[in-house]
Amino acid sequence: MNIPNSKIVDIRLPSEWLEFGILDGSHLITYANLSGKVNPLFVSSVEKVFKKDDEFYLMCATATRSKDALKLLQKHGFKAVKEIRGGAYYYEKMGAKFDKFDL
Repeated sequence: MNIPNSKIVDIRLPSEWLEFGILDGSHLITYANLSGKVNPLFVSSVEKVFKKDDEFYLMCATATRSKDALKLLQKHGFKAVKEIRGGAYYYEKMGAKFDKFDL
């Protein structure tokens, strides 16, 4: 996969960014909290970065949350949103370089 980082929305939790790292230039927008409650600002935060016809990708840790986030965004009219299958762990194995993240 050769996706520009600027086209990736990293929906993991901040604790996961700290532990695993981030893709420099990606958009850090948490989808849900630890209990699974969806971030009420998720859709509006994505709308600030991408138009509904823009192609971009969602990435979580293992591609579990990204499936739900994808459905939510599609429900809100995003037509070209996709997910990074396998999530961040798989993406790293494919050669993506994750950088240390500090708050």
